[in-house]
Amino acid sequence: MASDAPQQPLVLVIFGITGDLSQRKLLPALYQLAKSGDLSPATHIIGISRRAVERATVYEQLPQFVGSDEYEQASVDWLLDRTEMRQLNVGVQADYEALLQRIRAVEGELGHGASRLYYLSVPPQAMGAIVHHLGKAGHNQPLKGGDRPRLLVEKPFGYDYASAQELIKATSEHFHEDQIYRIDHYLAKETVQNMLTFRFQNPLFQSVWNGKHIDHISVTAHEKIGIEGRAVFYEQTGALRDLVQSHLLQLLAVATMDKPIELTSQAIHAQKLALLRDIRPVAAGDVLTHTVRGQYHGYREEVDNAMSNVETFVRLQLEIDNDMWRGVPIIVETGKALAEKLTEVEVCFRQADSTADTRNKLRFRIQPTEGITLQLQAKQPGIANQTQVVDMDFDYARSFTHRPAEAYERVIVDAIRGDQTLFASSDEVLASWRILENVLAAWSHSGDGLVLYDQGSTGPA
Repeated sequence: MASDAPQQPLVLVIFGITGDLSQRKLLPALYQLAKSGDLSPATHIIGISRRAVERATVYEQLPQFVGSDEYEQASVDWLLDRTEMRQLNVGVQADYEALLQRIRAVEGELGHGASRLYYLSVPPQAMGAIVHHLGKAGHNQPLKGGDRPRLLVEKPFGYDYASAQELIKATSEHFHEDQIYRIDHYLAKETVQNMLTFRFQNPLFQSVWNGKHIDHISVTAHEKIGIEGRAVFYEQTGALRDLVQSHLLQLLAVATMDKPIELTSQAIHAQKLALLRDIRPVAAGDVLTHTVRGQYHGYREEVDNAMSNVETFVRLQLEIDNDMWRGVPIIVETGKALAEKLTEVEVCFRQADSTADTRNKLRFRIQPTEGITLQLQAKQPGIANQTQVVDMDFDYARSFTHRPAEAYERVIVDAIRGDQTLFASSDEVLASWRILENVLAAWSHSGDGLVLYDQGSTGPA
């Protein structure tokens, strides 16, 4: 990425720098960007924590998350030299005012044209207060070079439609929409970005990308791991809010949206929003028949709640109510503690005739190995005229010699550039919540339909 990476001075303020997400995703991404020379030498990182923390402590877990074979102390030292820690009480306005004074002093040292990013790696319930205090203290005001600070926020964006509306309204009181970067790191994965190129720049598929030729589409995100100690978070969230509302509906939008006039951020967002608004919300009377709700055995013991009905598995049947996709079943599925780790979008084409199952399948693999596979029928070698299914496979690791950027590396670089293409807009967030409102309501009031499944299985039947 080094050839076109941004090189302007950068001030990056990280709220929740000691938290799980920062340690697993954000700091390893900064390490890789530093290692590859994709961050400006004039970079300054300010880590925000509720308690006093030493700089070196923040980076102690890097070897665990970047891998010992890739770990270089020199890159860690590069980050350490450009990192300072500040203790901040989330509810104390004076702390935000003092922080702004420090940021401005740093920007004066870095020189003209610095970008400023605020990364909120914090629980949803803390986000509103932080945004309010940042705005009240003036952290939202234009910089000397004319650029405006940018606010990066992690999902979930609200708890339901109403809370998302409230959060968006509260945030917009202090920050403009073009300053807000709602992170969906799935959109920053190479295969997801390639989906747009694959669909719109290969004439072979453009003419058949519709309900006339496609039988059904499935969007899947399976994980082998359970909740990994995140009991409080998961009891408040569940799989529907954690993955379906954000990641999987965004993947579905990329796979099925109409072709934008041009591949610009604004045009792509317009088509994604139109698609999300075309998805029929699950009707209240269809919740039991159009959804599967599961929980793995042992979950209740992990969260110490014998009565928990929180779902760790979700399967939804959706329909897109537009001319392009009307009548095509859409299956969205996610689950934890399953047999394999797999995230993919599968497009199953209609059968050419009724004599045999000869349907072609196209798979966009997102995790664990990124790539694209087209399943075809081919004649077996030999005298007999027999066919078998074969795969035409594009694999990133085999096709490219250089390491593809990890999703959070792309998130950081795009935020520095001011490119919102791979981030969710406020309207997209609300459209996604609208689709799931009746499911959330039904599941919050009753445990009816909850199916227990074994860990390491394929989930509920």
